[in-house]
Amino acid sequence: MRSARWAALLHCALAVACCSAFADSNADPAAPNFPPNAQAREIVRKVVANELKQEEADKSHYMFKLKKITPKGTRVQEIIQTDQGSIARTLLVDGKQPDQDLLNTEQAKIQKLAGDQDEQRKRLKREHEDESRAQIMIRALPNAFFYEEIGRDGDTLKLRFRPDPNYQPQSHEESVYTGMSGELWLNMPQQRLQKIDAKLFHDVDFGWGILGRLYKGGSFMVEQEQVDGTHWDSVAMKLDLTGKAMMIKSLVYKEQEYESEFRRVPDHLTIAQGQEMLKKDIPEVAQKSGQ
Repeated sequence: MRSARWAALLHCALAVACCSAFADSNADPAAPNFPPNAQAREIVRKVVANELKQEEADKSHYMFKLKKITPKGTRVQEIIQTDQGSIARTLLVDGKQPDQDLLNTEQAKIQKLAGDQDEQRKRLKREHEDESRAQIMIRALPNAFFYEEIGRDGDTLKLRFRPDPNYQPQSHEESVYTGMSGELWLNMPQQRLQKIDAKLFHDVDFGWGILGRLYKGGSFMVEQEQVDGTHWDSVAMKLDLTGKAMMIKSLVYKEQEYESEFRRVPDHLTIAQGQEMLKKDIPEVAQKSGQ
């Protein structure tokens, strides 16, 4: 797994402008309550350590289909990863073929990016920053929560979690964990994070150049699986958060993403090469997407 695509964790921390969150200190009757389990916590610690180790070792690139659902509609894209970042071409918009103007605009942007090294460096810098923030959040999982085993299903261990009241967030990203609880699935033979399903059990205030609040009941889910050989990747994400900015403007983050049809591509693919692959592949992929 690439931690930057453990998407929902990152969205929860960054969708509100990398908010510096802090939860209401008053006890909330909706907050889960169960005793800490040192053994369960140690299991999470080992899985997280392996997750980060595997991420560091896996530098492979893939082409895959991304279906994104928002209140504005549904879009299906073909994504291809390159050494200079990911590029995409739209296959379907609300179930229909995209108009030629959209396709031409996308091609022009990719072509411009392929010849603009400064913009490539900026994009890579942003991607690396996102990865670093996501790694911070994944690394914090063993310390930020108490865990309790609630079941096993074949290779999968299912845990529930709640905030450790003694945990002191070490970064702005981690602060949102103080108001979050949920369930975590672990693949035990491969020691991988498999799924996380979490909710805000009370309102969370935030501020970083903007003041506001995320309302309790907000939720996110993200799931990954083994998609090729030893390569794991995110395959589903659901985000449902609401709140207010400046206590006036409504904030709504409702989004679903589904990734499928992973195919490995050369490790050192350039943007120009990726663009050519998208052009050649698009008729077949578009036909499949419409089925």
